[in-house]
Amino acid sequence: MSVKIDVVRVEIPEGTNVIVGQSHFIKTVEDLYEALVTSSPVIKFGIGFCEASGKRLIRKDGNDEKLTNLAVESCKRIAAGHVFVIYILNGYPINVLNRIKNVDEVIRIFASTANPLQVLVAETDQGRGVIGVVDGITPLGVEGEEDVKERHDLLRKIGYKR
Repeated sequence: MSVKIDVVRVEIPEGTNVIVGQSHFIKTVEDLYEALVTSSPVIKFGIGFCEASGKRLIRKDGNDEKLTNLAVESCKRIAAGHVFVIYILNGYPINVLNRIKNVDEVIRIFASTANPLQVLVAETDQGRGVIGVVDGITPLGVEGEEDVKERHDLLRKIGYKR
């Protein structure tokens, strides 16, 4: 038996964020939809979910056709069982991540980002599975005093700290 590892680049259009996770049941799409739609009256999103048994379809839902199509396309490229991809606009992962994690079927979150994202997929004779992600770019150093001040100021400017 052998394992092949693929690197799948996830497209993230300007202004959107993506969440990649794993679940275990066909009702995931509907439950994720409910978790997202009730989080904010202005959030736009699309969901794709790779079914791992039965018909093995990519299930989809959302309140924005373009984002739903992006989620489906990412699912096609990842093509790993029980993986879901959510694109969001007019909201941030920090606003919905706990709701998503609290969906009964959700097993794990691999990534939640607007950074460049690569999904590492292992392929065996049985199928494909996500083994990790590369989120963003390698750090260049350690923050100094001015960087700390800049970080603190930014969080207060955007309203996440007082």
